[in-house]
Amino acid sequence: MLSIVPSKDVETIAIEFEGAVTHEDAMKIDKIIQDKYVDKGQFNIYAIISEEKGASFDGLEESMRLHKEAWNHFHKFAVISSSQGEEQLVEMKLLLPDIEVKYFKLDEMNEAWEWIQE
Repeated sequence: MLSIVPSKDVETIAIEFEGAVTHEDAMKIDKIIQDKYVDKGQFNIYAIISEEKGASFDGLEESMRLHKEAWNHFHKFAVISSSQGEEQLVEMKLLLPDIEVKYFKLDEMNEAWEWIQE
């Protein structure tokens, strides 16, 4: 399940999710990208993964294939989670090879915002 959360940066979509990103979740993100970012240039995603067991980015992968032009404006992806997050990080780097993806622990949320705004 995906939730849109308040962002500290106008060029960043902040999301929080548990488990797999569904098709419906991906469509929510797509709508935000289409409405706010496609004509304005690059955007970032700040993603808090609350529960890692079973986490999957299949919905995002589907969205990227369907709306490749919008995803070409993607700049940075910060992954914030409670464990090492290596699986999610590897998966995101495979899905988004030309995008900066960086992992942060839950107690490094401020550092993640600083990195995303550089």
